[in-house]
Amino acid sequence: MRNRARIARIGFALVGALAMARSIGLPQTATQEVPAPAMPWSSPNGGEPEFEVATIKPSDPANCCARNWGRDGRRFMARNMNLKYLIQWAWNLQAKQVAGGLPWMDDARFDVAGEIDGDGVPNDRQWKIAVQNLLIERFHLQLHHEKREMQAFVLAIAKGGPKLTPGDGNVKAHQNMGFSGAPGQTMYGNGVNASIGDFIGELQRIVMDRPVVDETGLTGVYNVQIAFTREDPGALGTTELPDKAAPNLLDALQQQLGLKLERKKAPVDVLVIDHAEQPGEN
Repeated sequence: MRNRARIARIGFALVGALAMARSIGLPQTATQEVPAPAMPWSSPNGGEPEFEVATIKPSDPANCCARNWGRDGRRFMARNMNLKYLIQWAWNLQAKQVAGGLPWMDDARFDVAGEIDGDGVPNDRQWKIAVQNLLIERFHLQLHHEKREMQAFVLAIAKGGPKLTPGDGNVKAHQNMGFSGAPGQTMYGNGVNASIGDFIGELQRIVMDRPVVDETGLTGVYNVQIAFTREDPGALGTTELPDKAAPNLLDALQQQLGLKLERKKAPVDVLVIDHAEQPGEN
C-alpha cells in the first residue's frame, strides 16, 4: 500500500511538471516532484512543532562531502551538513546573511535525524521552525538580527504587472516551495501557497551569490511554477545559453512571473551568531 501511494505521488508530480514544461515551451523532461496534499500536522499540546526524538552526530569522513537531506512524513534526515548551511535552510537565508561564529561552523559536518511530535505532515514553514528550535537547543545557539548594507538583488514587479497564480490560502494543509536542477541544466521551481518570502528564501540559498530584498509589496500566497537554466551564481544573466535552452533566471522571472531583479546596494537582514557549541552525545 505504501509503495502504491508513493508511485501515485510521483506520477502526479511528473504530470504537473510536464504540464509546466509544455506551458512555457520547454522540452518535456521535468523531474521536479510537487508533493500531493497530506493530512496537516497537528500539535499534541497546541504548541510549535518540535522534534520528539532527534540525533545530531559528526558525519562519517568516508562519506564526505556531498550534502543531502530529505523528509518523509514527520521524519527528517540531513547528511554532511555544516551548521552555517543548516542555519541558512532553517531561517530561509542566503549565505551572506549568516555572520559571526567560529571556523568549525563552516568546516565540521553533521548528520541530523529526527521525527516531529504530533500527527499529520508538517508544511515547509513548520519544518523550519522545528529545525530552528533543534539547532538552538543542541548547538546552544545565541543569535541576533541586524541590518547591514551590502550588494544585493532587489526583487520588484516588472512592467505589465505580476503573473502569479493565487494559492487557496490553506497554508496549514499544504505549503511548500522547492527547486531542483543541476548547474547548466534546466531548474524547475514549484510552490504551493508560497509567499514571496518563501520563494526568494529558497531561490537565494540555492542559486544566488547575494541576498534578495523584496520590494514587490506582494503579501499573498501563490502557486509558483518557473523554469530556467541554472547558471553559475557569479554569472547570473550573462551566460551564453545553447539554442532551445530554458531562459536564464532574470528573463524567466519577467516572462513567467512578471517580476524583475536589479543589482544594487541595499539594507539586508543579517542573522549574527553570538555563540554556538558543538553538540555533545545525543
